[in-house]
Amino acid sequence: MSAAFSPDGKASSPRLSDKTARLWDAESSKQIGEPLSGHSAVTSAAFSPDGKLIVTASSDKTARLWGRREAASRSVEPLSGHRAAVTSAAFRPDGKRIVTASWDRTAWLWDAESGQPIGEPLSRPYGCCKERGVQPRRQAHRHRVFGQNGAAVGRRE
Repeated sequence: MSAAFSPDGKASSPRLSDKTARLWDAESSKQIGEPLSGHSAVTSAAFSPDGKLIVTASSDKTARLWGRREAASRSVEPLSGHRAAVTSAAFRPDGKRIVTASWDRTAWLWDAESGQPIGEPLSRPYGCCKERGVQPRRQAHRHRVFGQNGAAVGRRE
């Protein structure tokens, strides 16, 4: 289960297994608006930096962008292109881009305003080492850490 707080700390959005994401008032623990529905199973949810938008990722191979005020009343067309479950979605610190990652081993970059993909997906080919008879070395997982301005500030292993 993943969860996120809105930037103002007033709402949270846990993902649920009932095919929805719901907004909760962080003070009263009461649901805000109707559930965000339209996916098969929600795997991740994130708020935009200004708190006006929410992006949800799903096992149905899509992500969806929602207006926070309208909650379930509107969603742009699904962000489609992955060939497997979308496991996570996040906004860039300036809120203008969204990145999605999937079990298909790709990451897509999207324009947050239009919902259109930007360029080709980033991918890691399957079996790149085995096909050449090379055993892959086991390496620690590495994560890049980004600051509020979107620039890389370090690496975590």
